[in-house]
Amino acid sequence: MWFALLSSMGIAFTVKFKRGIQGSRLNWLVILPVWLSCAFLGFVLMSLYINPAARLFFKLDYWKAILQFEESLRLVHTEYVDPNKSDLFQLSTQAVNGMLEGLDRHSRFFDSTEYKVFNDDTHRRYVGIGIMIRKVDRGIMVTRVFSQSPAEIAGIQIGDVIDQVNAQPIEEVDLETISSKIKGIAGTTVKLSITDLKNRTKILEVDREQITISSLDISRINENGTAYMHLVQFTERSGEEVRDQLIAFEDSGFKNLILDLRDNSGGLLSGAIDVASLFLPTDELIVSVRGRKKVQKRDFKSKKIKKFLNIPMIILLNEGSASASEIVAGALSKSKRAVLVGEKSFGKGSVQTIYPLDLGSGMKLTTAMYFFTDGSTIHETGIEPDHHIPCSEDNETKLRLQRYAKNMQDSGEYQRLLGFEEVDDQQLEKAYSLLENNELNDSHE
Repeated sequence: MWFALLSSMGIAFTVKFKRGIQGSRLNWLVILPVWLSCAFLGFVLMSLYINPAARLFFKLDYWKAILQFEESLRLVHTEYVDPNKSDLFQLSTQAVNGMLEGLDRHSRFFDSTEYKVFNDDTHRRYVGIGIMIRKVDRGIMVTRVFSQSPAEIAGIQIGDVIDQVNAQPIEEVDLETISSKIKGIAGTTVKLSITDLKNRTKILEVDREQITISSLDISRINENGTAYMHLVQFTERSGEEVRDQLIAFEDSGFKNLILDLRDNSGGLLSGAIDVASLFLPTDELIVSVRGRKKVQKRDFKSKKIKKFLNIPMIILLNEGSASASEIVAGALSKSKRAVLVGEKSFGKGSVQTIYPLDLGSGMKLTTAMYFFTDGSTIHETGIEPDHHIPCSEDNETKLRLQRYAKNMQDSGEYQRLLGFEEVDDQQLEKAYSLLENNELNDSHE
């Protein structure tokens, strides 16, 4: 429309200019630039108009909203009693935060620092030394040391207590601040004062480097051929990591599988599709995504990859299992491919799209909803397991702590190391019992 209108204006100008010149040659050096300018302007306006976001520029309500915000921003900045709280950038950030948080609990704004942390977390990477820490009665204790990390090379072990970071005591410092002090720039070092389980103090200078953490943090197989895998997050590598570990299990008499998705809050949809595809026939529908636009309506089907279709399988869930975890659990449950054990899942059936913004910031915005093959959704309802095995919040915390210390310290050291006696994982025990006693047949009835 705009292209045609402005092109016509250019042609009209050409004709008028030609008629206005008598007895002389037409000056194309003047006419051609005018015509091209009109055509280009028309193209730009047409492109803007057909873009839904840019189309707002042509709506009066948009400019009214901008005027309201601009006027409020200006008044708060110049008139608020405390100038330290009325910085323009700070006010605009708070306004965007409020706008998104008012939509739903999953949409949010990231400043430049938060956006980098979010991206690193999504890809399971950060710059540090490769440990997990937690506050216990003894102090800041190392609860996990990643394999082949700078921390492992330096000799740090589970149960070590960190007393100082770069010669600074940390008794009264919160865990997040301590973590940020240990992290840093790749290629630098951090000096740690550590007390081990035998009360020996040592000073270690540990290299910082890019740490890439596998989304599959625990995997093992017992003498009965029952494999256990704990998947902590769905990333772009999750499908490959799970597949490679399953192939490795095949050399150890692999008969059954327990996939632990407890406390797995989700991650990438693509990672969930990759993992589910390992256990479903090719082209079987896993989940459908529906948004407000036609282009946001899409069916995700099982990919043509190596399959593990005949392995009896249990998935462990709890209230911390959300989003991508629920997609995998729901799809495999509804196809009768897996039995669910544990507690009702979180109930997050919405899709968030990540939009990078100027100045290094970003936005996570809910743009669609998930639906299973039968048209049902998990949003705000969660998934009920086939076998409900409750676990108290206190025991869940203890199980998270002892997960990485298990098999590394004898039972007599548990209370001294972690501050409590070892607790039984009744959900996991139920899964082993169902698989190894062949009790799965009636679980879906």
